[in-house]
Amino acid sequence: MPNPPSPERKASLRLINAQADKIRVKLDPKVLERAKCVVEGGEIYDKAAAQKVVGEFLKAKNRRDGGVFQQELQARLRGIKH
Repeated sequence: MPNPPSPERKASLRLINAQADKIRVKLDPKVLERAKCVVEGGEIYDKAAAQKVVGEFLKAKNRRDGGVFQQELQARLRGIKH
């Protein structure tokens, strides 16, 4: 059976927890939720960033299909087939 924690250790843990609580109160709840997701091994999906990347890809100057790919993608995303 392990030894019980010393009074100094208990005091240190209380101090650390109190400091963490003060920091937690100041944080945006969305930031806390994202951090919790990462800690639990989840992945974070940033819809705005994803839309920006796809938009930049579709508007790239080296695309020479006259927007056909973009139209086909939009149609498929809407569930419409040509």
